[in-house]
Amino acid sequence: MKRRKNMSTDTLNRIAEVQCQISEPEESEMKRAQNEDTHQAERAQMLAAAHNLPHFDVQMARQHPLRILLAEDSLVNIKIVLWFLRKLGYHADVAFNGIEAVDALKRRSYDVILMDAEMPEMDGRQATMLIRRDFASDHQPHIIAMTANAQHGDREEFLSLGMNDYITKPIKMEDMIRSLQASKPTPEIIEIESEHTQSIRKVA
Repeated sequence: MKRRKNMSTDTLNRIAEVQCQISEPEESEMKRAQNEDTHQAERAQMLAAAHNLPHFDVQMARQHPLRILLAEDSLVNIKIVLWFLRKLGYHADVAFNGIEAVDALKRRSYDVILMDAEMPEMDGRQATMLIRRDFASDHQPHIIAMTANAQHGDREEFLSLGMNDYITKPIKMEDMIRSLQASKPTPEIIEIESEHTQSIRKVA
């Protein structure tokens, strides 16, 4: 009968250290590979969006001023939408779910909410119903649904929930322009922009 050899505590500790040294680089490599895949996918979407840019008016925001809130949980989509808006002269606040979108609207007025239909905690459908129910008529934004899985009947569903329009993902610049042009600017913003333009002309 063979005798079992007992390993010392030091030996066991050394083996554990070696195993950690082997496993940690492997995990690190996996994380780096995952991050690289994410960056490549993001870059591909941005390049595709840039390639499909139509002719657009960089002065659109001055001619059609809007306060915009973007409610979206995907960082890639946030970057693309904000990039599109900047090309048109707009900037936007960002909410990462429906709860944040409703809270943002409590703090200030928005002319437009670009509302992702699917978000964690509270999705765009629930947020829209709350906004239409709880906010005064003069505090109601133009809500544009954004959905990645467009299906027959989506438009009717979104309109029945109180949304004004919808665009599909991947988002196209021409769809963004069309939806924004259908939104009504707040009169006070138009007045401020008009005064700003007049003051520029006087200086010139």
